[in-house]
Amino acid sequence: MDLPFITAWLDDLLDPKSFKDYCVNGLCVEANDKVTKIVTGVSLRDQLIDAAIQEKADCIIVHHPNGFWQGDSQLPVGKFAERLRKLMCNGISVFGYHLPLDGHREIGNNAVIARNLGLNPVHEFMYEGQRAIGVIAEWNTPATREEFLDCLDSCFEHGVQNSFFYGPEKIKRVAICSGSGASGIPEAMEFDCDAFLTGCIKEDVPIFCQENGVNLVSCGHHRTEVFGVCALADKIQKELGIPSKFIDFDNPI
Repeated sequence: MDLPFITAWLDDLLDPKSFKDYCVNGLCVEANDKVTKIVTGVSLRDQLIDAAIQEKADCIIVHHPNGFWQGDSQLPVGKFAERLRKLMCNGISVFGYHLPLDGHREIGNNAVIARNLGLNPVHEFMYEGQRAIGVIAEWNTPATREEFLDCLDSCFEHGVQNSFFYGPEKIKRVAICSGSGASGIPEAMEFDCDAFLTGCIKEDVPIFCQENGVNLVSCGHHRTEVFGVCALADKIQKELGIPSKFIDFDNPI
């Protein structure tokens, strides 16, 4: 399939122009005019590129387009040049979609997490530009804290990293923002959420939760963001017929 067609299809699906982001969203490296096999992963890294070469893929799609963040020089020198050479020499184009793969209502990280937990979406929150990235969802029947943790353990392969229970004993409404999404806690409180689920947290977050009566769990930045790129690979293969494979290299952070 032609690269311009895939570029347009991805941009139409993920609508990057509606998000206020701090990295390139869309085509980052144009190394081939065709796309015949796709590898997706959380972050652009040497291991993922090597895996794509082994898979004979000519396209990589990532959530974290490392090297293409605001503030990165993007000059073709040093490690960045080495990576570009490997991609270009092997004809592997690269796409990156950051916030669009957090906030997509079907295949976004937060939508998929909510669905996997059996939660029903009721609100969006944490607008970045014209679109929100966070999801507020709820169960029909409240869960105990223990049941909540059991549910998370079944959703996340590596379970819960941190849990702080300073809020309600029963949990029905959950705010979800993957990655480093804890900045959305005050907004989630306005929606009367019983718990906040995110990836990683800063030192002051447990203090805020304690002083404001918030239940919070963190399950890892990387580990809460495997869902979008995995769902995207499935969608591409199903709708476009292009062989697509999600490959994960775990990052415990």
